[in-house]
Amino acid sequence: MEYLKLYDIDSTELNGLIDSKRIEFKHKNLEYKKLSDEVSKIMENYPNVLALIEDNEVNSLNEEECQMLQKLIKLNMKMTTYEDREIFFLGARENYFYFKNMNLIK
Repeated sequence: MEYLKLYDIDSTELNGLIDSKRIEFKHKNLEYKKLSDEVSKIMENYPNVLALIEDNEVNSLNEEECQMLQKLIKLNMKMTTYEDREIFFLGARENYFYFKNMNLIK
């Protein structure tokens, strides 16, 4: 299998590669999977929160739904921290291959 190099691909392929890393990360990191499962559970159990997040529909939220929205935001912030770290290391790896391809390192 040929390795895809980020510096040789367009933004669509770049986004696909990043998304595939997120999926891979979800299966490999148990803490991330737990956070993702919690997000899914909230979205399934609170349709008004789901409508607000996904469809930008503004409905009145009751107190419990507001608490779930706050929890959802916190969970997403934690997940983003994991994703950002993974994307950082993906970029570092790609820099290595780019510099190697340019014969700047051996």
